[in-house]
Amino acid sequence: MINLVIFIAYLFLLILIGFITYLRAKSYSDYTIAGRSNNKWITAISAESSDMSGWLLLGLPGMAFASGFGSIWVIIGILAGTLFNWIIVANRLRTITEYYNAVTLIDYFEKRLNDNKGTISLLSGIIIIVFMIINSSAEIIGSGKLLNAAFGFDYNTGIYIGLGIVLIYTFLGGFLAVSWSNLVQGSLMFIALILVPLVSLFHVGGLNNAVLNLLQQDKNFFYFLSGSKGFWPIFSLIMGGIGIGIGYPGQPHILTNFMSIKDPKEIKDSTLIAMIWVGLTTYGAAIIGILGRALYPGTEDPEQIFIVLSKNLFPNYTLGIFAAAVMAAILSSVSAYLLVAAASFASNIYTRFIKVTSENQLILVQRISVIIISVLSLLMSLSGGLVFKVALYAWGGLAACFGPLVIFSLYWPKLNKQGAIGSMIVGMVTILLWYNLGLSNYIYELIPGFTLSILSLLIISKITGGPDKTTEEKFLNYLLNQKR
Repeated sequence: MINLVIFIAYLFLLILIGFITYLRAKSYSDYTIAGRSNNKWITAISAESSDMSGWLLLGLPGMAFASGFGSIWVIIGILAGTLFNWIIVANRLRTITEYYNAVTLIDYFEKRLNDNKGTISLLSGIIIIVFMIINSSAEIIGSGKLLNAAFGFDYNTGIYIGLGIVLIYTFLGGFLAVSWSNLVQGSLMFIALILVPLVSLFHVGGLNNAVLNLLQQDKNFFYFLSGSKGFWPIFSLIMGGIGIGIGYPGQPHILTNFMSIKDPKEIKDSTLIAMIWVGLTTYGAAIIGILGRALYPGTEDPEQIFIVLSKNLFPNYTLGIFAAAVMAAILSSVSAYLLVAAASFASNIYTRFIKVTSENQLILVQRISVIIISVLSLLMSLSGGLVFKVALYAWGGLAACFGPLVIFSLYWPKLNKQGAIGSMIVGMVTILLWYNLGLSNYIYELIPGFTLSILSLLIISKITGGPDKTTEEKFLNYLLNQKR
């Protein structure tokens, strides 16, 4: 009973954050990017906790449980992609979006490429909404698994509770609520991912015992190739992990955090904070899966190994805290997904067809959009599935559609709107076809999607003559200001 009380107290804390930030969110900028008021700690931890999602405590431990050291490629991809995002994308995106007076990523694309007809805006909005619904459904699946494993709730009851809580505080406080709640939740995740591996190592009897145990179960457990043989299986394993890293510049829910920091000079500090957080938590999650395999090899669902360890290795009254850590991982991402998707609809689709007369009207539309998108995500999650697999599909879709566009829009003066549109369409079509034709069994769909998206962007921009003079000069003026 005490565990349930602790867990409920945590959920009420999130709702309280929602009410407090509701009182602070006075403008559309406040609701969408926290009025560019976040400090370095909130920016760093909010960006990474919204990035990692429930797969950090469910999917990654489950993968390490099943494949052992083969999971190292995913960790390499995550660390490399995170570092690239902070060093190459973060500062420039923060300053250029202020320069173009853009409060969403899509606003930035539209103004950067001078798209007066709104084609980029409409296409981008649709892509974000579709893949964010898929992303949200993956996390809602995680909440159902969590509450089933921790408290014995029916799977459907679990997904209703998880979605209900995140809906309340996201609806109320917008990005302010998402940022502050992610700071709390990211801290909780960090503590859990440091503590559980240490206690698990103690219970398994030390490192030597763990290694001997695992080698008896699987002689290939400590091979980085997980026993894969032949060119394609090895290539697929390595590129699948590295491909995750390639996808970082195309994730709107992460990029929004870069746009929200108050002082761009603090991004260097945020980078250090983010890399420490990501490094320790990803390795902690993998170690949980590895040691969980040594301690409880018969676990039916590897994605629940964190909860299995929490139940069996810690005092009964602490389960509520560890369940809250998993829910923190889930809700920190769902809230970001919902808000980015709702902002895309409100500011980039709704306004194309309905005249908006005030910021309050736009905020109301965005709040209603949060509810509708939540319901659609819920419907997708009812059939269940693997958190890791569903999340990777959505990650690849966003990466192929937006990754090349983000990078080239920040650095290449010759990008035009035709190249941007072609890049998004080719990226989306490639991801959908590759995945649904079963080609993902050979190589992660993000790799061909991202590659073809870049080629389309370059070729189409070139053959259509590049940007008009006004568009190019405005961007070059931004670059000139950056050098001063």
